[in-house]
Amino acid sequence: MKMKKILCAIALLAGLSSCNGLLNTDPPIVDWAPVVVYIDAVDTQGNSIITDGMPGVSLTFQGKTYEAKTEKQAWEDAHAQTKAYLARMYGLFTRKYEDEDGDSRYFLVFGEIDGAADMDEDIVLHWPNGGVDTIHYHCSDHQESPVIRCKRSWKLNGEEHEGPVFKFTFTE
Repeated sequence: MKMKKILCAIALLAGLSSCNGLLNTDPPIVDWAPVVVYIDAVDTQGNSIITDGMPGVSLTFQGKTYEAKTEKQAWEDAHAQTKAYLARMYGLFTRKYEDEDGDSRYFLVFGEIDGAADMDEDIVLHWPNGGVDTIHYHCSDHQESPVIRCKRSWKLNGEEHEGPVFKFTFTE
């Protein structure tokens, strides 16, 4: 009987020691997703005015100006990927999307912005007609434990905006 109690105690200790995940107090490792901005521009009839490569459009972010280019050019210009998924700045490029009806149109895409970095930055769009629009991106207070979250907010020309998708309508 005494041997049975000793064997049960050993089995219990072995079982508990194998549950290292239950006793682990280290904070989780969080891989913050990169942030990408999507820009749609249409005329007053709702037709896209964005073309492949979109000549004449540029964007300034953190003191650097990015000229619009094709998605293929953006991929070719990007650096080699490592095993870790880090934010890779592709710059400003056009991407073709298809809707459920099979109709396709181009959008401007800017990114990737490091989703793990605290920042309070303006993204300034320069349009071919000389117009300028400012997207403000704020990200702070990254918390990885006990609840994974951060504070993100967007503004368009000083007005609160929901999320990283922006639509502009041009009357010209």
